Amino acid sequence: MAEIKTTSSRAWLLDFGRGLQAAVGANEMSHIFLTPTLYKVPGTPFYADEIFVFQEDLIPVVDVLSLLDGRKNQYIRNEVLGLGVYQPSAEANAHLGGLRLTVMPSNIFVEDTQFCELPPELAFWSPLALSCFMLNET
Repeated sequence: MAEIKTTSSRAWLLDFGRGLQAAVGANEMSHIFLTPTLYKVPGTPFYADEIFVFQEDLIPVVDVLSLLDGRKNQYIRNEVLGLGVYQPSAEANAHLGGLRLTVMPSNIFVEDTQFCELPPELAFWSPLALSCFMLNET
């Protein structure tokens, strides 16, 4: 039997603010919360100084915009929190992590033909990005 090659994948487009966007696989986004209650954790890095309580678990929240900017950013009142599923290694159990977003994630399809190299001006994404693609020629 011939093997069927997949050429497109469904993903969630995440917006961290100020034009910083990333996509995650469709199954890597677990939940979305509007205006979540977040709790400050003293003594933690400024980009990961909050937690979210979900089903009696404490979920760490990462502010990607602050991480990439190197300073804490302030947010408008209508915040969005995405809970992503991640696995630190193939042998490890899956965990939940929170991501601060500026708007609701949008559902997109990414085609193999959209693949591109990470542009030099976006090199700051390289520690976080597994791949890069063009979206609407931008």
